[in-house]
Amino acid sequence: MRNAIRYTAGALGMVTVVGIMNPLTVLASSNYAMQKKVVMAAGILTRTSNETGTITRGEFAKMLVQASSYHDSIGTETGIALYADVAADHPYCNYIRVAAEKGWMTGYLGGNFKPDEPVKMLDAAKALMTLLGYTNDDFTGNVTMNRMTKFNAIGLNDDVGKGISDTLTWSDCVHLFYNLLDTNTKDNENKTKTSSTVYAQVLGYKLTDDGEINLLESLKSDLKGPYTLSDGEHISGIVPFSVSDASFYLNGEPSTKSQIEDAADDGVCLIYYNTKSKMVYAYSEEGTTGEDGETQMGAAHGNLDAIYYGSTDIMVPTSISLDGEIYYIDSSDMQFAFSVYGSLEIDDNISIVWKSETDSDGNEKKYVISYAD
Repeated sequence: MRNAIRYTAGALGMVTVVGIMNPLTVLASSNYAMQKKVVMAAGILTRTSNETGTITRGEFAKMLVQASSYHDSIGTETGIALYADVAADHPYCNYIRVAAEKGWMTGYLGGNFKPDEPVKMLDAAKALMTLLGYTNDDFTGNVTMNRMTKFNAIGLNDDVGKGISDTLTWSDCVHLFYNLLDTNTKDNENKTKTSSTVYAQVLGYKLTDDGEINLLESLKSDLKGPYTLSDGEHISGIVPFSVSDASFYLNGEPSTKSQIEDAADDGVCLIYYNTKSKMVYAYSEEGTTGEDGETQMGAAHGNLDAIYYGSTDIMVPTSISLDGEIYYIDSSDMQFAFSVYGSLEIDDNISIVWKSETDSDGNEKKYVISYAD
């Protein structure tokens, strides 16, 4: 039995229903920004600073492993040195070993790998084509040039436009690895592109109806949370992976571990994380303010004072009162959670994630995205 009265629509009036977000960050509209979110969420690229800086061969070896079915098999223990210039304790030793053993990359005469030298398009073309299933036997005559011709023809060089001897930047690799994910494997080369034919299936990604990588759907399947982060607590006590390998978002914007923990010192934060991408999503009570000065999304913590229902359906809640402030509900998950069938009761002390929306009359309303009790 619930221990308080639930209110019908007379107290609040009817609610204008608008779109609701899930707790994940919104994909940016630009092509590059969207591609960057995909490859970072996949764990292929992990740093965002100096996007125009060159990528070394060691860094590229790590990207290749992270883009392969071996991405979960690389440990942090000391590796096995295959090259004279890659010590067993080199940070990329294990990645270089796998990349070499699988034939994605090769060393130089004299037994060196040159891990700190910039990676060239020549290296990238061979590596990505090999990941797709192509071998030297698929190219007659000048294998290097014919492989590059095929590389360009199937779209792996789209938005990059680098020549065979050009070095690659971090932003070049964003395009390259997104193109890899969105390209049919060799076995499916002449088939219509679908979720089961593209390379992205290796990492469990699917396509949207318009043929792009469906990032949100993929992330949702591995999303854990919400968990409450309070004053003095640390994110490392919540997530099951090293925070040094993680990417952080606070209220939908790129952030840092320290900024999130500082926000929790000023009020509760709700934490979600994705084990595959090692992404941490946090929502604070302070919220995030947009360019228009309106607070866009955040968290709230307090006492569940009341649950309100619409006049047309007394079984479906339309809003709640949390410490006297109204938050609206229009997603089926939240409607169930706050209904008589859910586990929440009046006077429960809960935390919620909310998203601000403006209705057709210009009124700003906060909608419940998720909750933690």
